[in-house]
Amino acid sequence: MPRTLPPVPWRASILVFVVALVFRLGCVVATDQIHQFPRKEMVKIAMAFAQKGELADPFSVPTGPSALAPPIYPIFLGTIFRVFGTGVAAEVVKCLLTSAVSALRCAMLPWLAVCLGLGLRTGMLAGWMSAFYIGALATDIKGDWAEAYAATAMVGLFIAALRIHESSQLKPRAAAVLGFWWGLTLLLSPNLLTVLGGFVLVGALRFLKERPRQYVQFVAVLGLVAALVVSPWPIRNEIRLGRPIWSKGNFGVVLATSFHSGAAWDVYGNEDYIQQNNPTRQPSVALRVRAVGELAWDDAQVPPAMQWIRSNPGSAAKLVALRTFHFWFPPGRNVAHTALEWSIPLVSMIGLYLLYFKHRAAALLILSIWLFYPPLYYIVLWSSRYRYPINWTLMLTTAVALSHAISVVKARGELGPRGAQ
Repeated sequence: MPRTLPPVPWRASILVFVVALVFRLGCVVATDQIHQFPRKEMVKIAMAFAQKGELADPFSVPTGPSALAPPIYPIFLGTIFRVFGTGVAAEVVKCLLTSAVSALRCAMLPWLAVCLGLGLRTGMLAGWMSAFYIGALATDIKGDWAEAYAATAMVGLFIAALRIHESSQLKPRAAAVLGFWWGLTLLLSPNLLTVLGGFVLVGALRFLKERPRQYVQFVAVLGLVAALVVSPWPIRNEIRLGRPIWSKGNFGVVLATSFHSGAAWDVYGNEDYIQQNNPTRQPSVALRVRAVGELAWDDAQVPPAMQWIRSNPGSAAKLVALRTFHFWFPPGRNVAHTALEWSIPLVSMIGLYLLYFKHRAAALLILSIWLFYPPLYYIVLWSSRYRYPINWTLMLTTAVALSHAISVVKARGELGPRGAQ
């Protein structure tokens, strides 16, 4: 990556964006997303915000103020609902915006590849694969969850981190700006804090020996500004819920749903348990939440889950092993789809190895994402939505491997006729 970012390959990026957007809008129409109203927790909180200006009522009956979801996305959705209502018009807007954000992420990959010195061919391979590979359909096009926006934000933050590595400019002003954007991203998706931690560690490998004082100051300013941006959320939670939760307050219910008698490794295998015990599905459970309070009820879910884990260590370990495996190797709808899903991470590992020799900082940053982002999802119920925010890293590294293979084949083809002579 040069000291100044190369110009965006506009024609290539616009082409990828248009094709990716058209493909996604086609999926919206083909699956009739605008007439589906699943009303998950995020959407219910957004509807409450639209109706009464409060982040509240995520369950099947009103339960009061909630910290079940971080604030930015339900406020964003709530604004859509307030303007367009909660019917088909709002779904059209949600699907259009989410599809556009997902297409934008695809269009950013050709530029990213050029920035890394990988060439436009690699960038276009990454862009086309991202355009047509959708690892979680509803997440990518419907907008009931924040992951599409979080994944696109992560690409931008990745480029910013690369820029710092290349320029070696550890200025407080740059740290403050980056801290501001990280703070907003954490209010959108708090689980990306581990990605920030990984980026800081990769930076430490580069800068602690060369410029330790400047790097510590840079990280301190970044962290302080990010904390200031995030701070209204825990302050609100302290006032409204009695506890300064900075992320989201659903650890107990997630743990209980993941570890119990008869637990399966994925969401779909636990459907009966969720139907009977989750306040989103079961009004009688939601009434108990309202009676004791959201946080108290969530806290009460932890001891039974921990007791089950202690009493069934083998079963718990098997669940974790299966969730770890399927995070990287998700199930497909048929044999061909499964083969595709499983080939992507395998090829991407080869691509990461090749990338290390082309752009060491980029390879280490991607490796840090792979190491620090997934562990939480090795524990909880598997869902295709959980790997979605980092799928773009798999597309980029897979493109590196495929581009290298094309170069090798071309080189052998050029040598063949000469050898025959």
